[in-house]
Amino acid sequence: MANLELANASTGKRAGAKLIDLGIAWLLQLVPFALGAASLLSLSGSRYPTSADQQALLAATVWYVVGGVLGMALWVFCWAWEAKTGKTPGQAMLGLRTSSLEGFAPGWGAVFVRNLVFGLICFIPFVGVVLALVSNAFDPNSKRQGWHDKAARTFVFDVRAGRDPLTTGGINGPASFAPRPELPAVQEVASPMPVRSAAPVTSAAPVTSAAPVTSAPSSVPRPDRQYSAAVHPDAEVGQTRFSRAVGERSGGADEVVLSFSDGRRVALRGPVLVGRNPAGYEEETVQELLAVDDPGKSVSKTHLAVWSDGSRVWVQDRRSTNGTRIVRGDGGSSPAPAGQPVEVDAGDVVHFGDYFFSVGRSRA
Repeated sequence: MANLELANASTGKRAGAKLIDLGIAWLLQLVPFALGAASLLSLSGSRYPTSADQQALLAATVWYVVGGVLGMALWVFCWAWEAKTGKTPGQAMLGLRTSSLEGFAPGWGAVFVRNLVFGLICFIPFVGVVLALVSNAFDPNSKRQGWHDKAARTFVFDVRAGRDPLTTGGINGPASFAPRPELPAVQEVASPMPVRSAAPVTSAAPVTSAAPVTSAPSSVPRPDRQYSAAVHPDAEVGQTRFSRAVGERSGGADEVVLSFSDGRRVALRGPVLVGRNPAGYEEETVQELLAVDDPGKSVSKTHLAVWSDGSRVWVQDRRSTNGTRIVRGDGGSSPAPAGQPVEVDAGDVVHFGDYFFSVGRSRA
């Protein structure tokens, strides 16, 4: 996560935060459980319980129920707090935050899975608790995820040593954290409305959604045909054809440029497939297969496709494992539905796994 001002939480701090959380739970239940145990110790031990024994049993039951309710209330509170803010009491004390893969609040489901898997690991005889606390040490990808994090698809960051992604725009942060393409001129993508005539558009004409493209050059993929197949992103596919028109462009026309987080810049003159080792569908024609060096495998083998039909730029998630998210120039963010083309504009940022690229236009 270089250049993003993020710091992965260390194994020691992760274990410390979890032990603090467990310690608070134990202390909260200590008094009622101790009172319940004291009530049981006051039993006479007689074969025939006396009224005093019955009262002691009732008191012990009440105290144990109170302890259980307090423990459950604390668990629900911590569940909700971590789901919405990425914090537990222990993490708040040590400056840690749990986030989703995009760097936002993890949500109820992810936190539930995370705690469930952590608890299951603890059931391993003798060493379960230790393994659960230090499992991130076995992650070769910068030790950023424990086994429970991998199952829940979460990260844990040290916000005292680095940036807090939950309050600063996610993994890739606001515009100030993302590398900006040094383009001669950056312009907004042209209106998605096709030009029907030379007459100027007046204010009385309502703006409607763009009509689907009914024809396109042979080198541009047809979203309704080639990209709708339910092919696993890591599956072996047929031979990919490369366009002979690579490097050609209309004189004076705007050129779409993709600026990747690893420093590469690609002029979009045909369909580009992005992934760890991308490959097109059988006989699919593309401009370039752009491989991303991702040891942690946050990026699928064939993660996404990006292409232009002339005036518009499209991105399609190729049913990747970790998904694709579009962050708009105005700060809005939404996931790209798997298998469906999504239009992007100049200034938008496309996140895929731990990487991203920004979309820009330049005029030669």
